Amino acid sequence: MTAPVPATAASTVGLRTLPVDADDGFPQSFLLGMAERTYRFELYVDVPEHLLDQEADRRTTIDVVGSATSPAQGMLVGVVVRQSPDGTPVPLLRRRFLPGLVHTAAELVLVVDEVRIAVGNLNGAGAFGSVLRARVGVR
Repeated sequence: MTAPVPATAASTVGLRTLPVDADDGFPQSFLLGMAERTYRFELYVDVPEHLLDQEADRRTTIDVVGSATSPAQGMLVGVVVRQSPDGTPVPLLRRRFLPGLVHTAAELVLVVDEVRIAVGNLNGAGAFGSVLRARVGVR
């Protein structure tokens, strides 16, 4: 597994949008076929319970990115598994996803363009303002 690198227009050309609907909440999982193979994508948000304000408005966002001056409250984790022809799952990636970085998972390339996670979408569906735009392709 290689370390993620900054995304450029050249490194992300031709990638297709992952079928993620942030309003469905997290965790979420789906199958996606590409290049005659099937992949299972799982996305979940890991936040220590003590950092969650149980009284917070459900639209309150959780910082899953952080900055030099403010650490992230949690993290968006992506899991990619290839389904082999005999049905055996082949784990390719389990990693924290950060926007603007290109992640490789064997023959796949993934990039998260934008992420915003609302408290209401942790283990719950609804229009609380969460956004997750990500793309994938075969390299």
